[in-house]
Amino acid sequence: MKKMMICLGLSSFLLLGACSNNTDTAGTTKDTSEKQTQTQKKAEDVSIDKIVDGIKIKVNKPEIDEKILKNKIQNLYTFTISGENASSVAKGLGSIDFVLKTKDGKMVELDHTMAMFGDEIKPGKKIEGKVSFALDKNQTPAQLLYKPADKVLAEWDVAL
Repeated sequence: MKKMMICLGLSSFLLLGACSNNTDTAGTTKDTSEKQTQTQKKAEDVSIDKIVDGIKIKVNKPEIDEKILKNKIQNLYTFTISGENASSVAKGLGSIDFVLKTKDGKMVELDHTMAMFGDEIKPGKKIEGKVSFALDKNQTPAQLLYKPADKVLAEWDVAL
């Protein structure tokens, strides 16, 4: 009788233990694959941050609107840009530092009729603002360039 009870107890322990391990493993695998898919989707939506001259710059995908000015209709590409001062001294960042390059190689200056931003950023602080570019209907953006002087210091592919 004792042998039978021990065998029954041991077999039920093994049976229940085996069932619970399979269930957890399958659930963990499913959760992991779902998390990886969500991470991949988020990675597609988020732009790459770049640190340039001590400023961590992030450029979001553009909002596209129509701009109607008298008899001319253009596409207005508005980028949200955030900058964080990662250095130990104050740095400056503003709309005027950005230029849009089209697929045909033309450089387009920002649209001065739209809202702009710019200020000095103290160490460890952030600034965020928008920069807008008006393009003719036949033009397509290719790259957003960070060009605070005559030299391009960073670029982001923004081809749509």
